Amino acid sequence: MGKSAIRSAFPYFVGLAIAAVLYFYTGQIEYTPRAGALGPDFWPRLAIGLMTAACLFEIGRIFLGLKTEAHGVSDAIEKDVEEEPAQTYPALLIGGVVLVTVYAIVVDTLGFLLSTFLFLSAFMYLGRYRKHMMVWGVSAIITLLAALIFMRFAYVSLPRGAPPFDAFTDFIRIMLGG
Repeated sequence: MGKSAIRSAFPYFVGLAIAAVLYFYTGQIEYTPRAGALGPDFWPRLAIGLMTAACLFEIGRIFLGLKTEAHGVSDAIEKDVEEEPAQTYPALLIGGVVLVTVYAIVVDTLGFLLSTFLFLSAFMYLGRYRKHMMVWGVSAIITLLAALIFMRFAYVSLPRGAPPFDAFTDFIRIMLGG
């Protein structure tokens, strides 16, 4: 266990400290418990627990000296070939930031479901994916799965949207049985 192991594990120790602080703050959430219902602290604490487990796993991997490198034919070939600099696409990065910003602004007006569907489609097109049926199909499936997870399992109240967009949210809720 040398300085390099401690240096490699440092970000994960910081992650553990952040997890501890976040866990403490989730204990400060005030609510009235209801029988048979999850409290508002359940999902954040679950996420914090997963974050803690991931940090502990990485710390253990580093201190036990376990490598995550893959060894194979492609590695041997790559060593013989000079590396080319990776291409960067700053315009796509800026476009992605703009899309996320626009999504955050319009989600209350269009509603979670419609804005998420449009955001996912636009993001895939921005990323230069041009199989239109896949773009629209994957966007619809992910949006419906997110709606199921948030509305049926996590019991999260999603933005419905302002009229006339709230009718779309109501239609999807009826389709999902609720």
